[in-house]
Amino acid sequence: MGINLKTLFILFYANAVFAQCSDAGVCIIGSKELTHEHQINLSYILGKSGKEDDLTFNTVQLEANIQLLNNSKLSLLLPWSHISGPLGNASGPGDFILLWNQTVLLNGSSMLNIQAGGKFASGSSNEKNLPQAYQPGLGTNDLLLGISYETDPWLFAIGYQLSRGRSDNALTKLKRGDDFFARIGYKIQADIFKLGLEILSIKRLQESSVLDSASLIDEAYITIPGSDQFQINILGRIYLPVHNNYGIQSIIAIPLLKRDINVDGLKRSFSFSIGAQFLF
Repeated sequence: MGINLKTLFILFYANAVFAQCSDAGVCIIGSKELTHEHQINLSYILGKSGKEDDLTFNTVQLEANIQLLNNSKLSLLLPWSHISGPLGNASGPGDFILLWNQTVLLNGSSMLNIQAGGKFASGSSNEKNLPQAYQPGLGTNDLLLGISYETDPWLFAIGYQLSRGRSDNALTKLKRGDDFFARIGYKIQADIFKLGLEILSIKRLQESSVLDSASLIDEAYITIPGSDQFQINILGRIYLPVHNNYGIQSIIAIPLLKRDINVDGLKRSFSFSIGAQFLF
């Protein structure tokens, strides 16, 4: 299938206003349609934290979805990031995510799935002695749990990310709160495009804590007021099939409720993404 200039313009405009869910751990929860047994996504993401921090994020991300059994699939997410800001820059692989998806109910166009997995601290959290917000890894091993329900064309999903332990970042020793996640999505088939619209929300359930640099006591911590934040995005997804086995995917997101505190480096005020999807 050929791509005309108008199609390319629409696709790249969609990426230019994309603001993705920055915490991939909780945001991977939710059923993903597989038209083939296996799927690989490769994407580049440019992100900005906003004027308050003035951080820039460049990420190359590999995602693989493997169909193991008729009703089971395994998802693997591998990011590599370069983060720069007023204090310097840091680069390296981020935390990898492994998620098992099991279909427990299948009835016509309706499907109920459960998900379980983890985000593993494979990324460095002490690159160049910079604060946690500059680091490619969050420094904790987190448990991921979720339930999703699809009834064509709707998608509903909830999830929980249990943050385990404290990052070993020398400057902050950040301990994040747990996250509760919910999404509602709607899919549309429009000419050659596959479109989707989602409302995505994340609530941090506890305030985060960091090292108290003013304390005379070793390993004293303070809680960051207001860090148990609530964020809401509206997302638009565009998938353009180029061939039966590959295509280009874009996500548009408009923040309806933004985060104010960015001690963990997950805040995004702007992102640009372009990705290729391979099906086999």
